[in-house]
Amino acid sequence: MATEGGRKRWWGSFEFAEDGRAYWRIGPTEIWVERAAREWRVHRRTGADAMAPDLEVRAPAGEDWPEPAEDIVRYGFRETKPTLRLVPMVPDRPMVVNTEMAFTLPPHEETTLFVGTSVWVRLLAGAGPKILCEIPLFRPSDTWFGTTTREGELCYAGLTTARLDPANVGVVPHRAVSAVRVRNRSESSLSLGKLKLPMPNMSLFAAADGRLWTETVTLEHEQEGELTVLKLGKGPPSHAGGATAVSGPREVRTKGLLIRAFGGVLKGAVRYE
Repeated sequence: MATEGGRKRWWGSFEFAEDGRAYWRIGPTEIWVERAAREWRVHRRTGADAMAPDLEVRAPAGEDWPEPAEDIVRYGFRETKPTLRLVPMVPDRPMVVNTEMAFTLPPHEETTLFVGTSVWVRLLAGAGPKILCEIPLFRPSDTWFGTTTREGELCYAGLTTARLDPANVGVVPHRAVSAVRVRNRSESSLSLGKLKLPMPNMSLFAAADGRLWTETVTLEHEQEGELTVLKLGKGPPSHAGGATAVSGPREVRTKGLLIRAFGGVLKGAVRYE
């Protein structure tokens, strides 16, 4: 079983004998994997609790693994190799988070919010290795974010408590924490009711306590009605305590990117995360 700092972690490389099998329960999602001579079989099932704290790894599983889910996909190979790798990944779209309570930043003030988002897991096997599949460990709701219903982009939606102290953010195995630094350089108060985070441009890092982190996101609001300057930090934030990289961004970053990060049109059901 993979470990880090004496604590269980669910990602990394796992060895399978031929006809071997393994089981993971990561938050609300259960994954079963079987290796045969010429195929891998992946079962999965996701529950309804977006904040489930469960973490269980049985690799190898032996005879005591839980009854597999009916949702199964088979992946064919000329010949399978013993190693399967699980990699945490950031979501494949931006994330729009609503704060549970109204939060306003006065003129010329700044703050850092700690926001959690669900992650995906990528399964890789064989030479290369090859991607078998990607599984959202809890798929957020779809939403539209933009100035109008015709100008904007499809995102994921979630709700956040937006903690101000990282010590108050729990360790949940299927979620990553982002430190979001907001600077209001305008003469007007800035509502932080909705924030859009560029998740595909971000990386994931693992701390010794098992918590996943992204880079720090800095949003600088110059004046009302204008776009916001977005900056991404390099490496894990200082709050992560020497975390190590586990996966890179899905998309190439752009320096000094101007985005619409606050407010906007938000349509679609918001599920608590």
